[in-house]
Amino acid sequence: MRIVIIVICLLLVTGCWDRKELTEIGIVAAIAIDKDPDTGEYEITSQFLRPSAESTQTPSPERPFLLVTTTGKTIFEAMRNANQTTDRKGFFAHNKVIVISEEIAKEGLVPIMDPFQRGKEIRGYVWLCIAKGTEAKKILEIKSDNIARIPANYLNSLIDNAENNAATINILTFMKETLGEGKDPVAGVLSIDKIETKPFERVKLTGGAVFQKDILKGFLNERETEGYHWLTGDGPADTGAISLPSVREEGKYVTVEVLDVSSKITPEVNGENQISFTIDVTEKGRLTEQQTTGQFDDRQQQVDYLREIEEENKKRIEEEIDIVVKKAQQDFQADIFGFGRALSKEYPDVWNNVKDNWQERFTEVPYTVNANVELTSSVLLQGPLEPKQ
Repeated sequence: MRIVIIVICLLLVTGCWDRKELTEIGIVAAIAIDKDPDTGEYEITSQFLRPSAESTQTPSPERPFLLVTTTGKTIFEAMRNANQTTDRKGFFAHNKVIVISEEIAKEGLVPIMDPFQRGKEIRGYVWLCIAKGTEAKKILEIKSDNIARIPANYLNSLIDNAENNAATINILTFMKETLGEGKDPVAGVLSIDKIETKPFERVKLTGGAVFQKDILKGFLNERETEGYHWLTGDGPADTGAISLPSVREEGKYVTVEVLDVSSKITPEVNGENQISFTIDVTEKGRLTEQQTTGQFDDRQQQVDYLREIEEENKKRIEEEIDIVVKKAQQDFQADIFGFGRALSKEYPDVWNNVKDNWQERFTEVPYTVNANVELTSSVLLQGPLEPKQ
């Protein structure tokens, strides 16, 4: 009996056979994927962290990261080749963002995402962004006056704090929408913003990258991306703010802080060949700034003023949705809004009949947009501010 107890105790205190010591691994916080123009091989740039440079006890003056670029015929081979040039084995579980070149995105991202999904070395919540107008590795190389010293942390915060004029997506959601039916993905876009008055460049998150399945078709500008978020209702509305022309004084503006956005896409079917959609959007916001001066004569003027601003906000939403839907239909032939997904839920039999040629059907489908805006502001009751004589 004593021997059995000893054996059990030995089994319980055994260490993890596959553990990795911190002194043996190199933590990769971000990766960029390009193609070598000469060989056609994949080019992976990994951003390794230097923990000693960020130490709170004895921080080092050296850069807190190391960029290592390696090539390979496959993504996995290129990632593993980094082990031949660094003294630490690459550890990707703490990776925050993957940046992919525009060139590769136009060829299709499913082969690129395959090793990440299959090997599980990179987690599904990692942000996916497309480098517009530059190599992906340049995004990780930019030296600017960011608050964060590590570019991966800067990019992660940039995406976390994104507003309605920028799209964001993680690799898990991207793959679900790519391999699923009825909705095409929109990824984040990173570009290099050159500042003429300062001796540095800055990475900017703006607009959206439109995909038809996994093929990059083109880009949305900031206004079109706002329309995309109004329609889908999945944007970072709690941090958004929009400027509207004042209804009291020409050339002046008011600012509305967007607190919440919800949307619903309702399909309507009249026979198999008569499919249309109704888009209902509801925004709740708060009037936070107005450039006009003067006082309201009575409470009714205050209410009428607020209703007029709501009407301007409503027109803004409907115009931006109309712009982005037309662009998706005419320029991209990509259903990035989930019209097909809504149709499959409400009319599965109809969807089964049209899904094989939905890309073509989507380009011609009619739609109606209805926006409803509810604004509040306790400060408004005092009227616009007016300087005293």
